[in-house]
Amino acid sequence: MKKHNYRLIILTLFLPFLYAGSINAQDIDLSNQFQINKDFSYLNFSTTIAGHPVIRGSVKSYQATMYYDPENIENSSATIRIATDGFTTAHDKRDEFLNGEAFLSTEKFPAIWFQGSEVTLTDDGFDLSGNIIIKEIVKPVTVHIEKPTIMRRAMNNLDLMIVKGYLTLNRKDFELGTTGPFASNPMFGEEIRVDFTFSGFSYTIDYLKASYVGVFDGRENPVGLVYQEVKENGVKKGMKLMESLAKQKEYKQDNWLSHLANIGWILMVDGMGKESLPFYEKALEYKSDHMVSNLRLGDAYTIAGEFEKALQHFKNERALQERAKFTHIPHMIMALGGDFQLKDMK
Repeated sequence: MKKHNYRLIILTLFLPFLYAGSINAQDIDLSNQFQINKDFSYLNFSTTIAGHPVIRGSVKSYQATMYYDPENIENSSATIRIATDGFTTAHDKRDEFLNGEAFLSTEKFPAIWFQGSEVTLTDDGFDLSGNIIIKEIVKPVTVHIEKPTIMRRAMNNLDLMIVKGYLTLNRKDFELGTTGPFASNPMFGEEIRVDFTFSGFSYTIDYLKASYVGVFDGRENPVGLVYQEVKENGVKKGMKLMESLAKQKEYKQDNWLSHLANIGWILMVDGMGKESLPFYEKALEYKSDHMVSNLRLGDAYTIAGEFEKALQHFKNERALQERAKFTHIPHMIMALGGDFQLKDMK
């Protein structure tokens, strides 16, 4: 089998989307960024024996983020990460082959990635083209997506998106079933079809205000207090209030790492990208690998237009043990333009 450099191949996923002047930070509207919720989604796959789609399965472990602006569909992009050990065909013996070295080799290759940002409009929606990586092999692929349904403030002030689509792959392109007992079986189909329906949520400022601003359990929520202070009197006053609250008996035992990340989040969603930064940075001073702050800080830097810091943050993220769980959308990274290059990520 051909050997590949896993780190470099992962990074090449970004290259088709990185070109100077592609997207400006001010064009990023977080109300159009949707995080896929698996509770209301499915991801299935099928292939054939003797031309009949008798082998079917589902995927139980995946993450996806999509940027979709119904007023400017050409700006759409998405990132999907699928855990390879989450595939099942509801047949124990068959799943042993699926997880084994001849197919997904799950212990060696824990994830499949897709990232796409090239849009071609179709009669019923659009095609989203990009790259997929399976077993360290990178290939271009196109996902067909039916026109998504957007329902603003549909669930407790959350924006809801329903999106349906499919893609097809040739398993031999990714060395799936090219060795072992299936390799010499002429009836085993080469094409794999993947179908999905995703439900995604966009966290609106109204939702976050309802979650953090006001009295909860007999006391003012500290996230809401600091957020309102920043809005009315600026970051310095907000930071001073945060430090004061953290010393008070009523709030001293709180999880302030979580509070700092949520203060940054509500400010960022309310359009105050620059104001959100000190709170994320403060959280990472306390715990450099704090997951939630790391997830959001790179995007916050990008929205705030601080591209050099965004670049450094995205670079640092890849050194974290949990990096594989992150699903930043290409839309954010595209805003870095020509400043975000493979040489910077090594």
